[in-house]
Order: sequence, then structure tokens, then C-alpha cells
Amino acid sequence: AAGARAAHAVGRVNIRDQRGRVVGYGTGSLVSPQLLLTNHHVLPDAATAGLSVVEFRYEDGVDGRPLAPVVFDLDPQRLFLADQGLDYALVAIRATPTELGTFGFSRLIEAEGKAIVGDFVTIVQHPGGEKKQVALRDNRIVDILDQFMHYEADTEPGSSGSPVFNDQWEIVALHHASVPTQD
Repeated sequence: AAGARAAHAVGRVNIRDQRGRVVGYGTGSLVSPQLLLTNHHVLPDAATAGLSVVEFRYEDGVDGRPLAPVVFDLDPQRLFLADQGLDYALVAIRATPTELGTFGFSRLIEAEGKAIVGDFVTIVQHPGGEKKQVALRDNRIVDILDQFMHYEADTEPGSSGSPVFNDQWEIVALHHASVPTQD
């Protein structure tokens, strides 16, 4: 139940240009009643965020049929914080807390020790802009640096901005890049 609740707060970010054309995809998650967390390289500035949207429920239901997506504009005029070095962007969503309330959110917890080398993580993502997918279990943390974490997981472009969860469904990292395995 906790995993389903956490995954419900994850949406596909449709990156658009000035003409309204989709030029790329990313993933983002609600981390408060009205704030979306994704990568800086997904939404590098307020102008890009202002043209882009987040799409929740772009996924199949338990019966295998597509759910009806719910799309919201982003509202960088209200809030847009980003850091290129840490590769994050935090942006407000143009919607009321009531409209977004059905999706819930995953609170960011500052405490250390939520993840250690050898732990498993789960990534909720929209790889390649596809419907929501979950990379479960065999995603082991292999290294933790000062500001970054390395883990083994099956991801693709479009997964950028995905929340990385521990077994308690706490966000422990923000997925931002991948490196293919040699084997």
C-alpha cells in the first residue's frame, strides 16, 4: 500500500517548446501538496518549466487497461528553484491542493542513514516517456558519495527526475543519469 501511494505521486514531465511541441520527457514526483521535484537537465530554467506540463496517471491500471491521464501546467512564476550542479529542479504546479490531493506526495526527509551500501532501492519512472514503470528490488546501492549515490537499476532516458525509494518508501535519491554495464 505504501508503494502504491508513493508511485501515485509520480508523473511524466512533458518538456515543450514555444510552439507547444513535446521535445522530450522526464519524470517528476510530488514532494509537497503543490511542488514537483525533477532534474535540472529536465527543466533547466523557469521558461522551459512554464511551457511544460506534468501528466499523472499515465499508466495502466491493475486490469491492464490504460488509466485516464490527468495533466497540469507547471507554475514557475510561483516557485522555481534549481541547481545545475546537484541536478535538481523544484517547481510549483498550477493546480489547487484539492486537485492534486488525490495523488498524495512523498515528503523529503533530511535524516541521514536512510540508505546504505548494499541496500535495495526502487525507482518509479517513465523510461523513454513511456507509461509508468517500476524497477523493483534487484537494484542494489553500490556506492554513496558526498552528494551522489550509485546503484544498479534498469533505467533509460526519460527516467531522469525519478524518485529513488528505500524499502520504507522514503525518497533517498533523485535519479539523474545512467551508465551502461560492460557485460
